[in-house]
Amino acid sequence: MRLRRWITWGAVHATLLLGVSSLDVQAAVAPAPVGKASATGLRLWTDCVRLTNAARAGAGLAPLVVDVRVAAAAAGQSAYQAQQQTMSHVGAGGSNAGTRLQAQGYSWSTWGENVAAGQGDCASVVGAWLASPSHRANILNRAYVNIGIGNVVGANGVHYWTMDLAAGS
Repeated sequence: MRLRRWITWGAVHATLLLGVSSLDVQAAVAPAPVGKASATGLRLWTDCVRLTNAARAGAGLAPLVVDVRVAAAAAGQSAYQAQQQTMSHVGAGGSNAGTRLQAQGYSWSTWGENVAAGQGDCASVVGAWLASPSHRANILNRAYVNIGIGNVVGANGVHYWTMDLAAGS
């Protein structure tokens, strides 16, 4: 099943960025079976964060830092969207990004979320978000300090994306 092809690069890359010596990627990112992270997946994750931070730098803002808990919340929402085959901010059990972040152990003071469906790469999805005033406002919100990106390909072949942005309390 294509949904089982989780892209776990978010947690793996966050682990590398945060210097954590070991991480149970399956427990951190996915409540369902997880595929192996790939070099392509790591590059995809890096590209999304790099493009997002480039937009922030252009606006004179500090870069966002990957947090594995934020990445886990984003990946979970992308998986839910792929399972439902619909783009939505509402997740399993009526959850929102705040409740999903909290479930990952991230105590937030503020959060935002961008979702998308259909774009096949980071340049396309980040470009679409930057072209949308409300999504751009999320990306350029100076209150956010952490980022996590989720991308899961549904059984219908559609990429479902989630970008969670947050600041801890």
